[in-house]
Parts: sequence; structure tokens; C-alpha cells
Amino acid sequence: MNKTEYLNRLSNELGHMPYGDVKDIMQSIEEHFDLGVSEGRSEADIAESLGDPKELANEFKDGAKFNQIMKKRKKVDNGRDGTGRIFVVVFNIFVGVGMWLVLLAAIIAALCFLGVDLGIIGVIVTSLIMGKLTEFIVPFIFLLLTLIFVAVFLVILLILGIKYYGKGLKAYIRWNRHVWNYGLGED
Repeated sequence: MNKTEYLNRLSNELGHMPYGDVKDIMQSIEEHFDLGVSEGRSEADIAESLGDPKELANEFKDGAKFNQIMKKRKKVDNGRDGTGRIFVVVFNIFVGVGMWLVLLAAIIAALCFLGVDLGIIGVIVTSLIMGKLTEFIVPFIFLLLTLIFVAVFLVILLILGIKYYGKGLKAYIRWNRHVWNYGLGED
């Protein structure tokens, strides 16, 4: 990515910030490109050292200043010793993957239990319609109502579980990527 492409993408990502702040940020980035080119670096290399424009824009939106960001980037570029990558691998082997598999297994178990619950409801309703449970009709009606409430509860639980499982997994993957790229140092 060259200087113009990078500045355009960054400008689009900074769109909701005050105009004066965006202007100052863009000027600082442009000066950084000019300085790098004067030192003999390519625009693509400079853009790569700055990182993804969206991530850079998020750092500016969080209130970071250009010098702070560049200091952190130099620390990451110069001092990348691999501890972040080692941590991600070890953490995922011993904790992360197992935790997410257990949560997924819980969701699958709840789905299976819901299927069994609905099957039992079907058998009871069919038996009541066919008149096979006339002696025990009151207990079976209470069982039927209980199973219906359990089924409704499980449906609600599954909807929320799947929703937050997806959100949590997305955040977890984003955190892994951040630690992999930037290490365990200060954020």
C-alpha cells in the first residue's frame, strides 16, 4: 500500500473525529511518510510499519497521541522476542481451546436435551389423544406442562448461549491476534 492509499483509508476510518484532530493526525502521518522516504524506505514498508489503518485509527480514537503510538510500534518492531506468540500457543493448548470446546459441548448438550424434551412432549400428547393414559391423566398433564416450560427455557437459553458464544469467540480471537502481533507488553 502506498502513501496515498494509506492516508485515504486512515482518513475514512477517522471519519467521526473532530476535523481539527483528523487534520493533525493526517499531517503527522504524512510527515512520518516523508521522513521515512527521505531515509530511503519505501512507502509500502512505512505503511506496513504503521500497521492496519483501522487499528491505527482506533488507537487515535482511544486518545493515544502519534508519538505514543510510534514509540509502541518501534518497541514491538525492534523488541519482538516471541513471548507473545509463545504465550498464545501455550495458553490455547492448555486453557483456551479446551474452554471453548466445553462451552460448545454445553450448547450441543442443551440442543440434544431440547430434542429429547420435545420428543417426550410429542409422545405424551399422542398418548393423551389416543386415550392410552386415562388412568394417569393428571400427572401426565403436569409432566407435559413442566416439559413445555423446560423446552421454552432451553430455547431462550440456547439463543442467548449461541449469541454470546459467538461474540465471546470473536473477542477471544481478536485478543489472540493482538497478543500474537504485539506481545504481552503495555497496550
